[in-house]
Amino acid sequence: MNSADFWTSVRNIIDDGFTSEGLQQLDYYAELFIRGRLIYKRFSPQEQHGCSKGGAVHVIASLLAGAENCPDSELEGREEFKRELKYAEKQTRAIEKWARIVNVWYDDVDRFLNHTYSTHSCFG
Repeated sequence: MNSADFWTSVRNIIDDGFTSEGLQQLDYYAELFIRGRLIYKRFSPQEQHGCSKGGAVHVIASLLAGAENCPDSELEGREEFKRELKYAEKQTRAIEKWARIVNVWYDDVDRFLNHTYSTHSCFG
């Protein structure tokens, strides 16, 4: 699979709404990434290593963010800052949708951390 096919596959998983097959494919891509068999050319070797150490959830979120490209035609006539905001909004929507589906999204992070680690931890 070449780079264009890979990113098309990830975009299709997003567009299809994260079906069970799509989620399995993302897990597979994450495993390849973590084992060093999938190289994310946008990352330096140090960034690739750090992303891998973050685990599958971190890798998948990074891949989803990388797949969300705004076509220039959607952004014609806008200044660069607005273009970047539009790009970030698409990334956020894709990552949040995936994270909610796989149960790794927390609306109230403070409550989750306090519940998980108690109020006596460094998070309290």
